[in-house]
Amino acid sequence: MLDESRQIAEKANRAKSEFLANMSHEIRTPLNAVLGIDEMILRESDDENIIDYASNIKNAGNMLLSIINGILDFSKIDSGKMEITEDE
Repeated sequence: MLDESRQIAEKANRAKSEFLANMSHEIRTPLNAVLGIDEMILRESDDENIIDYASNIKNAGNMLLSIINGILDFSKIDSGKMEITEDE
């Protein structure tokens, strides 16, 4: 009974890790497209209001991308696909 419960828990944990990794990739792809288009707006616009709006989009998008990358890293660590090494 205990062995069966442990197997069920391990299977659920693997499913969670796979879900997080897949969702992180699925969210990152369109977010990178938005950030790329936003970068083109920043490069090509001379309008200060547009530049201000686009800068806000860039900052918020980069913060969101950082959170998503953290989730992906955590899911890799959790699934044993990433090794943490100590460094000075």
